[in-house]
Amino acid sequence: MRRGTHTFLRTERVHFGAGSLQEIREEARSADRAFLVTGRTLSEETGLVRRVEELLGERHAGTFARMGQHTPGSAVERAAEAARGADLLVSLGGGSVIDGTKAVARELGYPRHVAVPTTLSGAEWAHRVGVTDEAAGRKAGFRDERAVPPVVVLDPEATAHTPERLWLSTGIRALDHAVEGVLYGGEHPVTDVTGLEGARRLVRCLPRSKREPEDLEVRAQLQVAAWLAYFGPANTPMGLSHELGRRLGASYGIPHGITSCMTLAPSLERMRGRVRADRWEALREALGGDPAERVAGLVEELGLPSRLREFGVPEGDLEKIAAEYGERAEDALAILRAAR
Repeated sequence: MRRGTHTFLRTERVHFGAGSLQEIREEARSADRAFLVTGRTLSEETGLVRRVEELLGERHAGTFARMGQHTPGSAVERAAEAARGADLLVSLGGGSVIDGTKAVARELGYPRHVAVPTTLSGAEWAHRVGVTDEAAGRKAGFRDERAVPPVVVLDPEATAHTPERLWLSTGIRALDHAVEGVLYGGEHPVTDVTGLEGARRLVRCLPRSKREPEDLEVRAQLQVAAWLAYFGPANTPMGLSHELGRRLGASYGIPHGITSCMTLAPSLERMRGRVRADRWEALREALGGDPAERVAGLVEELGLPSRLREFGVPEGDLEKIAAEYGERAEDALAILRAAR
């Protein structure tokens, strides 16, 4: 085994399984003022936000329910102002809500944060925080290990209202984490095992979840699979699929899960023969077939969009986007053209 280092992030506890939302009550006992951050749809169209507020009880000091897609900087500023004085933040929603709450935590000096994800995007595990500069139309943000939520609640019941396309596409985003970590992370005694197992479970369970959307056991399996796929994010490098996705998402309003549906298969095709053969073969075994073909087939099977043109990305913009990637510009352009 080669020499190496594994960096642990701040995750201390993960409550998982149906009914684990109840743990919020216990997590809030030591707080004086607990503030909830969520999105408009969950607040207005479901009873989930009210349920979390009830669990927080008398410690509930307020709710900000306007954290939008791709975490707009203006929403982070408004949420931070509303949450000032809180010693516990609770995020309830997808990656944009969780990233936004991590950014709020940074503004407020890092109060404790309990994350309740309703998608499979994996923001709850990461020290990377994406915030959109709305004037520039670009994703910026920061990296800070102190922003990682120390407590995560994976309750499949909390995902029951997540729209099908959002749920399934963020599953492809989770697969993106696993694939790029395995291919570009180098040998690692922990994340090699978790990444490959996460990928294996994702390709097995995503079609089942599409066929049986009310099956909470399958949803719970997918939550754990997404966790395994991004189990050591401090040690997981991102390849061009992920990096192009951040750029496309912020500039053209494409959800991050959908960007992975567009870029992951073409990026794998582009890298065929250029990554270590043993790692490609391990990925082939986990996915049950050629990685590029298997990912493309899974996206099609799930009925998810895979073309940039479906979101109005002009062909004339592709060279300009690719040029931003320096020595990788040729690869970036090839991936974008294949996804067009």
